[in-house]
Amino acid sequence: MRLLLVTADPCTELLEELRRQGHVATREAEPATAERLLAYETVDVVGVEGARLEAGAGWLESLRASAPPGVLVLGLAASSAEVHLEPLLAAGVDEYLVAPFSPGEVRGRLRLLANRRAAFQQQQAQRRGNQGELARLADILQLQSDIMQAGLDLQRVMTRTCEQARALCRAEGAAVGMVDGDELVYRVAVGSVEHFTNFRLKVAKSLTGSTVLGGGVLSTGDTETDPRVNRQATQQIGIRSMITVPLRHKERVIGVLNILSPRLDAFGEQDQRTMELLAVMLGVAMTNAAEYEAKQTLVAERTAALAALQESQELFSSFMNNGPGLAYMRDVEGRRVWVNEPYRRFFRREMSQVLGARDEDLLPPAVAALVRQQDRLVFESGQPASGEVMVPAPDGTEHYWLTYRFVVKDGSGRRLMGGVSLDITESKRADAALRRSEESFRSLIEGSPEAIFVHRGGPLIYVNPSALSFLALPASRVVGTSLLQFLYPEDRELASGLLDAAPAEVRTGACELRFVRPNGRVLTAEVSCMTVVFNGEPATMVSVRDLTERKQIQARLVLSDRLVAMGTLAAGVAHEINNPLTFVISNLEFLSTELSAVASELPEGRLKEVEDVVREAAMGANRVRQIVGDLKSLSRADDEVPTAVNLQNVIESALTIARAELRPRAKVVRDFVEVPPVEGSEGRFGQVFLNLLINAAHAIPPGDPERNEIRVRMRAVEDHVIVEVKDTGLGISPEMRARIFDPFFTTKPVGEGTGLGLFVCQGIITRFGGEISVESQVGKGTTFRVIFPTAPGFRGRPASEQAPTESRVLLSTPPPLNPAGSGGRQE
Repeated sequence: MRLLLVTADPCTELLEELRRQGHVATREAEPATAERLLAYETVDVVGVEGARLEAGAGWLESLRASAPPGVLVLGLAASSAEVHLEPLLAAGVDEYLVAPFSPGEVRGRLRLLANRRAAFQQQQAQRRGNQGELARLADILQLQSDIMQAGLDLQRVMTRTCEQARALCRAEGAAVGMVDGDELVYRVAVGSVEHFTNFRLKVAKSLTGSTVLGGGVLSTGDTETDPRVNRQATQQIGIRSMITVPLRHKERVIGVLNILSPRLDAFGEQDQRTMELLAVMLGVAMTNAAEYEAKQTLVAERTAALAALQESQELFSSFMNNGPGLAYMRDVEGRRVWVNEPYRRFFRREMSQVLGARDEDLLPPAVAALVRQQDRLVFESGQPASGEVMVPAPDGTEHYWLTYRFVVKDGSGRRLMGGVSLDITESKRADAALRRSEESFRSLIEGSPEAIFVHRGGPLIYVNPSALSFLALPASRVVGTSLLQFLYPEDRELASGLLDAAPAEVRTGACELRFVRPNGRVLTAEVSCMTVVFNGEPATMVSVRDLTERKQIQARLVLSDRLVAMGTLAAGVAHEINNPLTFVISNLEFLSTELSAVASELPEGRLKEVEDVVREAAMGANRVRQIVGDLKSLSRADDEVPTAVNLQNVIESALTIARAELRPRAKVVRDFVEVPPVEGSEGRFGQVFLNLLINAAHAIPPGDPERNEIRVRMRAVEDHVIVEVKDTGLGISPEMRARIFDPFFTTKPVGEGTGLGLFVCQGIITRFGGEISVESQVGKGTTFRVIFPTAPGFRGRPASEQAPTESRVLLSTPPPLNPAGSGGRQE
């Protein structure tokens, strides 16, 4: 759109935003300068500031008067306060913007203005289309009147006919050629061919000559490919389309009337009929002039002319009485001097009652006054004009008419008002109904929570706000493209022929498809199509309902059921192991005591090997008891009641359980300092770190643990505890890194991973107010960073600094569950 801001303020940011959105925007400080610009430049919207209107709106009215029809006014307010909006509303602006001018607000307001502008232009185009035939008819009638008044001035008649033929057919040039032996001599030429007056053309081997020889109307849409055309002559004149109509004197062709254009296929059947009618008029006039000049059989020629005129009048009367329009002629006092039959029938009066009647005799006072005013304007200007008016029928039924008015003269030179009116009542009702329907439809889809896409078997022509939110893209990157390009690549073939179907080929029913956002996130949606009427034409509407969250909830429920079952099983197994384990540990303690008692009675060293075996058995049993305790801690159902959790205990338990996965792949390095407890669930946090440790192990190929490392680092920063799990594995590519927290996304082979591990971890962490992030480089390893808020009772306390202890490698004995403080320990 083209915008002109008439503001004292430079409005730099607003101008830049308008241009960024693709509009042509300029500013003028003075209204007088803006008025002059509107007189010769095309402008769609004029922007005015409310502060300038506070002193008076007279300058705005003057600005509106100088602008062409359809220019809209956009008010600019300093704020949404009533004192700033009141001047704009009082001045009747079409829309307004409130500072600061956000891109979304600017785009929305200009979209509304563009819709209004388009509706106005469509209405104007329709109005011009309705008026076109009436104007053509009126011009022909006016030309006939001019020919009658021109008498025997043949040059004037030919010139006037050429000018009217060019105007009626929208041609660049028109000409009249007279036969002179074996040539045509162009006596009159107007428009683009004006300088070819007296041009001579051989009758033989030319399209115009064929009209002379055959006496028929001929036309061509491309002179370069038509074998009948003398291309040398048409190239010299510079034309590509033409119609040639014979001018007859009695039965003999004496000349031709041509309309010419440098455009391909410039003329249609309607233009040909117009030219035939004009040629008849010109032929009659030329006949009269030729007979007058020759002074032969004057009486016979006059009789023929009168007969032709009478026939023409009868044809005219028959045409006017059987047409759909109401036609009339009035004198300057408003008395009807002629009306056609449809006019008489509409007012349900006899012809004698209509002829001589004034406006007040047939119309309500208000309508009569409006009609007189419109007539007076045409009489004063002498120029044809058209306008709409409501004229009620005698029974009170409202009828809307599109009336074309023009000035004619009778034989005595008296000026008369001619008019032709077409009933546009049904058209206006249909337009109003269509507007209401389109407004209701647009309001419905604009507010729909589902993503709506509209197309006509090709690029998208409309998307609603929910669709833009669904795709996470601006309208500029969606409208004009194919919906298929936003689908997951593997689903495009399935959707081809369904989502891009033309309105007549739409198939009903719903299906599930996957879409991809710019960040790589995959969304699952239910898609259905239907045929609708959009902007007056059939279109395909695609409705997309986002099922991603529902699928995630279903996955969580399935996983939750599975985890509950596994937790219950783990708790049961731990309980069953604990019972016999208690007897084993008790018996080993008894055996150790008894061995100590009898050792004094036997030679020294006799039972040393047995004591070592019993000691190792006790260590193994204690190791089993620790593993059972870790399983019970992991399966504990304490999710609903957050407690203060010691993360070091949780991590040590997870390391114990994952020991079998970790040992053949890498050394485990503990880099711990004393940290305060965090709020959450010990079992859920154990699930998180167990998953992170196993993922770290699986990122490292087995077989070389001495060259690889999994480092677990824990530290406190302000009121948060940060735990990092870092491995020296294969790393994750940027494309994969953007999707690792999506449900069901996995890089593991089929059957080895569900794609839910990190998705569940993220859910657990965020549920307790934490955050999880990932850093990775391909070939160098990955670091997962988990941040938890400190438990409420421990916030604000300074963490005691402890010197890190020397790192050590644990071969068989697990580390203590709650060491006082250890840094950099290896396993």
